[in-house]
Amino acid sequence: MFHQPVPTFTHQGLDFTFETAGNPETPPVVLLHGFTSDLRMWHPVAQELARSYFVVAMDLRGHGRSAAPEELESYTADAMAEDVLGLADHLALDVFGLIGCSFGGMIALQFAVNRPERLAALVLSDTSAAYSHPAYDERYWERERTLDAATEVVRRFGTAELGRRNAMGVSDPFLARGIRERYARLSTAGWLGCARVRKERPDLLPLLRPRLTMPTLIAIGEDDPVRSASELMAAEVPASRVVTFQGVGHGVPVLAPQSFAKEVLRFLTDVEDGREVAGRRTVS
Repeated sequence: MFHQPVPTFTHQGLDFTFETAGNPETPPVVLLHGFTSDLRMWHPVAQELARSYFVVAMDLRGHGRSAAPEELESYTADAMAEDVLGLADHLALDVFGLIGCSFGGMIALQFAVNRPERLAALVLSDTSAAYSHPAYDERYWERERTLDAATEVVRRFGTAELGRRNAMGVSDPFLARGIRERYARLSTAGWLGCARVRKERPDLLPLLRPRLTMPTLIAIGEDDPVRSASELMAAEVPASRVVTFQGVGHGVPVLAPQSFAKEVLRFLTDVEDGREVAGRRTVS
């Protein structure tokens, strides 16, 4: 479990929240959550990883209890990657493993391209290296249209209204209230700023082969609408290990935390022992 109380650090005038678990004397692993989520999404996975590693999870800019600047121009992939660097420097993590899911995977990938010398290993789950590409299938674009529609609601009426609308179709009053409260806690500026990052981030596909010099694991949900984008990314990292999780949709660490943690631990152990990581496998 993560340690309490919840610590913070300041980077470029902004305050960020993070949590740690495990022995600080063991190798460090940093976890980056998905869009509109926060570091709590990692609790089940972190509990497993902390048996062997010093686990650090942060609330990204615009999320959780971290700062959410009102200026949308302050949200860029590079700026958010630098936030991760700020955390690593704050904790004196010279070299570490980095794991990102979905939007967190986009930021992890930006960090890896910008600062490859800081990473001992990279894990990318449910993510892509570019917002747009002709190889992306209709399921990818259908999801993007849904996210665009949600962003427009937030732009016009705020996150609380989006939560109210999403809860309308939920018959269980407890669950419906939870949805409304979750969205009400989200920062409107954070949502809009990070939605901007998702669409305006650099196309990193041409940089993957020369810059991803660290061992890399790519986790893909078999039923994930982002799968076509993940597969294209994997093709540009031929030395990576690609693991497909059967019957799992978008968000492998949340939907299959035990299986995900097991594969990450296997990968990190292989990296530490100097074994070959390249290859593809499917797990149930």
